Amino acid sequence: MVDDDPDLLQSLRVLLEAYDYGVIMAANAAAAIAAVTEQAPDLVLTDIYMPDADGFELINTLRQHDVTVPVIAMSGGGRVGGYDNLSIATHLGAAAVIDKPFSNASLIDTIERVLAGQKVER
Repeated sequence: MVDDDPDLLQSLRVLLEAYDYGVIMAANAAAAIAAVTEQAPDLVLTDIYMPDADGFELINTLRQHDVTVPVIAMSGGGRVGGYDNLSIATHLGAAAVIDKPFSNASLIDTIERVLAGQKVER
């Protein structure tokens, strides 16, 4: 999980561990890239806007290095050049996107579907 909000990271960690998922946390894309290369996770859940390196940079870097781990991008909104952030994340290679705020059930459903290789529509 990658997000610059430590409270959100902690609450998502508790949720995901309750569903028996192992969790590695990172506060920005640079730390996430290091963790992905060292730990080889099954999935990356990332926020879009973070200081230093953002979720777009994370997705781009993973894809440029042929890292095929599925990415779920999450964002509370925003637009770049007339496109919403999550559409851009999908274009860059995110397997799924989820709008903040989201319900626990919606997040778990999205994670389970991505891990099962199912297409997830927004």
